[in-house]
Amino acid sequence: MIDNIHLENDLFEEKQIEKVLFRAVDLFKKTGLTELAEKWDRILKNYVAKKELV
Repeated sequence: MIDNIHLENDLFEEKQIEKVLFRAVDLFKKTGLTELAEKWDRILKNYVAKKELV
């Protein structure tokens, strides 16, 4: 039971990180900071790719 709680917490935290990164990219695009948006988009893509490998 305890292991399930930790697994659920980890999955929740991973989704939160992904949401924050996505929102950062979106915000940078909306404010015209395209260079930052591109950098954070690469970070987001790397995060998602690494998450899929694990």
